[in-house]
Amino acid sequence: MNNPAIIIGDANTILQLPPAEMKNPSDWTQLDSDIIAHFMQVQGQIQRSNWNQSVIRFRHQGGKVFDASFPEFSDFVFAAVYFRQLTMKKDDLLNDAAERYRTFVDCPIRNIWIHEEQKRFSSQLDGSAFMLQSYTVRELFDAFMYGASLMHKAPQVNSAHRARFLQIYDNEPRHKVLYALNTSMKTMMNHVGNIAAVLYRDFGKWLNQHSLPLPDVRWHDRLFDVPTDT
Repeated sequence: MNNPAIIIGDANTILQLPPAEMKNPSDWTQLDSDIIAHFMQVQGQIQRSNWNQSVIRFRHQGGKVFDASFPEFSDFVFAAVYFRQLTMKKDDLLNDAAERYRTFVDCPIRNIWIHEEQKRFSSQLDGSAFMLQSYTVRELFDAFMYGASLMHKAPQVNSAHRARFLQIYDNEPRHKVLYALNTSMKTMMNHVGNIAAVLYRDFGKWLNQHSLPLPDVRWHDRLFDVPTDT
């Protein structure tokens, strides 16, 4: 029987393989379980969000926009708070989870495949934003998060994030800005989803096979549930 072809960027080709074995399970820690689980939680929260289900489009003619659809403000903020964890250099959640997995996965093919997804994610983050070639995706996203004070208080007057946000928001067509921001994020989430799909299956196997510490996290989708007597 021929081995299935493994294609970079196509998680289905990796998932054709049986779950991967684990090396050095005795070195696995509680924090490893917590980081992997939280990464999968973040990916799932964004994937299931209203932001992700929103239609992103616009039509224009003669320089005028006559039809446009973008995520609502509150839906964007919900997803952006999670997305920030994946991209913020202090958190770097995507790379943190991926590197922990790569340290323990006993499969060179998966190790390489995950690393390529990491590189593609980082390349897009630091590459030009679609339709706004003068800015990287990171600059555009951070301009909204920090320059527009969606995260943290109002920035200093001479803040680079503030200056960039005002430059973008006050000088670029609004539909162009929103399209660039949202489509850039959605494109990058494809890589997050690919990595999460592979980690999810192998992590589940490792937990059972090696009796690893179960994730000690409080799941966000149940965080505000109120238990009631039945």
